[in-house]
Amino acid sequence: MNKKIRDTLFIFFIIIFVITTVLVSLYAAGYSIRRNWPPRFGQLIERTGMLILDSEPDSANIFLNGEKQRRSWLLDIGRDEITTPTKIKNLVPGEYTLRLEKEGYWPLEKKIKIESGQATFAEDFILFRRTTPSNIAICAPQEISFGPEKRNFLVLPSDGLVINLKTETSSTLTDKGAMPVQWSQNGTQILFSDKLINLNGGSTNFDLSPLGDSASNFFWDESSKKIYYQSGGAINCIVTDDKVASTVLSGGTYVAYTVRNGLLYTIETESDKSYLRVYDANTSLLRSSSDLPAGDYIFRQTETNLDLYDKRQQSLYALSDYAQQPIVKQIKPVSSWQWLSDKFLIWHNGFEIYSLDLESGRQDLLIRVSEELTGLAWNRSKNYLIYSSANQIQIVNLNLEIKTPISLLQADNIGSLSLDERNQIIYFYAKIGEEAGVYKLQLQ
Repeated sequence: MNKKIRDTLFIFFIIIFVITTVLVSLYAAGYSIRRNWPPRFGQLIERTGMLILDSEPDSANIFLNGEKQRRSWLLDIGRDEITTPTKIKNLVPGEYTLRLEKEGYWPLEKKIKIESGQATFAEDFILFRRTTPSNIAICAPQEISFGPEKRNFLVLPSDGLVINLKTETSSTLTDKGAMPVQWSQNGTQILFSDKLINLNGGSTNFDLSPLGDSASNFFWDESSKKIYYQSGGAINCIVTDDKVASTVLSGGTYVAYTVRNGLLYTIETESDKSYLRVYDANTSLLRSSSDLPAGDYIFRQTETNLDLYDKRQQSLYALSDYAQQPIVKQIKPVSSWQWLSDKFLIWHNGFEIYSLDLESGRQDLLIRVSEELTGLAWNRSKNYLIYSSANQIQIVNLNLEIKTPISLLQADNIGSLSLDERNQIIYFYAKIGEEAGVYKLQLQ
């Protein structure tokens, strides 16, 4: 090799070294060379961005614009796939379609934008299991009654069955029928028909049948150890400790009533007019009276809230324990609703799902659907919504800019949708194949 060739190679390697050093330095500093053609020398270099990504569960494969993300084998020998959680550096600024995939889970996509010199956070991904529902009870179509926090038991009133959610075993009640079920605060006792029943042993703690056939519309006020009932046109109560019965209100036409925090709420009719009236439950003194439009009213209580619902007008009245102004908010039309806290409500009118924050007064349309809704549940902390029609259960992540529902299940006669206390299992009624009954489906 003569001197000229050696000098040429020396200069060539010097040039390669300088170019490589510059490129590596630019890469390490977070810059890249634009790939536009023809090149614009004034805009040849641009600063890149970073994507910080996490998912629940982790170890999901990452795709950007359809391309699976891999590490350089020089940087990570033996493991070339990038999975969550991770940081992906040196991304050219622009819009990307981000997709996460994990075996056994539904894939999830989101549009993200990478900004020059900035980190983009995408940490709100929740992947849902692709699982098969399991049957926990064979029964006829009916409303399912869950205990507080959906933790221990559920009751199928029309079939007279109690299902233990921990063991998935069933026991039979002495009565059955489309009657309301009232739960104790700890979820181990129910007032059903005319009996107070202990679900742990199946024993009857209190029998109301001696009150006679005229006694009906029972209401259990656990805190005062009283059971209220209607008989002979009056509202009466019996103390469960000493079995002493007394009349609380009489002389009116009481079409509905309930008791809460020492107040007795009634719907009364006079001359074709309806009134919401609030009495002191101990002294029977009238505290307030509010005019209502003619309707078909029922009361419904949760641990934190008291509601009045007009089935005829599909009007929901949120009530307060402040007796002078009991009606806090009226909403219509409402087909079904749930309180996620004492100040936060979700409901649907058949085809639209809304939320309401009573403290701020903010009302939002969460999603609009094309098939009539039969069920609704929402994990507010992780912000995903589950809803059902008669033939399908779907879930949507409300954190995503493009809210694309995922179909979890297709079946027949779906209803009574409910999310368990840990937000990991949904319970529902459905007919799948030839089996109709209560099913559960694992979400995470």
